[in-house]
Amino acid sequence: MIQVSQGWRSVFKTVSVCMLLATPLAACGPLQMPLEDRTGNDQWLDTQIKSGILGEFAKLDHTYLMDVNVDIWKQEVLVTGMVDSKAKYYDVMSLIKQDNRIKAIHDHLEVADAAKIEAYRKAEDEHGKNAVPTDSATQSVSDVWIEGQIKALLLAEKGVSSVNYRWQSVNNIVYIMGEAQTDPELKKVLSIVRRIKGVKRVVSYIKLA
Repeated sequence: MIQVSQGWRSVFKTVSVCMLLATPLAACGPLQMPLEDRTGNDQWLDTQIKSGILGEFAKLDHTYLMDVNVDIWKQEVLVTGMVDSKAKYYDVMSLIKQDNRIKAIHDHLEVADAAKIEAYRKAEDEHGKNAVPTDSATQSVSDVWIEGQIKALLLAEKGVSSVNYRWQSVNNIVYIMGEAQTDPELKKVLSIVRRIKGVKRVVSYIKLA
């Protein structure tokens, strides 16, 4: 059972994962996928790959579902998050590499000690998704808050198709992937993310269509 004390990020993420794993893949084919700027079959393949990876995580170690983020765009996989040992790191990466449909893996999975991971979970729980950063240079900013800001700002921005992007914030470093239709859109997306309060750095795997 998921404990609320494990943090907003873990709770929201685990609920999303459970929903994905509980929905039979046959029940929602390519024609029912969101209207992204790519084919339904391409989206469908990404969904199958991600569902397979998360299913393996659930069987091996449920903490992977909370601490490891897997985002996919056109069969390229972005891996972020933290695990508390090299053994877990190799477990996660070997599971992902088993799927030969994956074209590339962008590995940003961090190995940290258990105390650091627990402190991170507690900080996310304390600040929550609605934590608004102050002007204090020492005020930590919730990753959940940063991710919410990215979603809201990209959705509201004219000339940006937010559905074509995937992102994660880990320790206030934003990792983002996807596809921009034009160079101005690409520059606009990166500019928006970089200006969000608390973002330390942006690692981009965004490609031009």
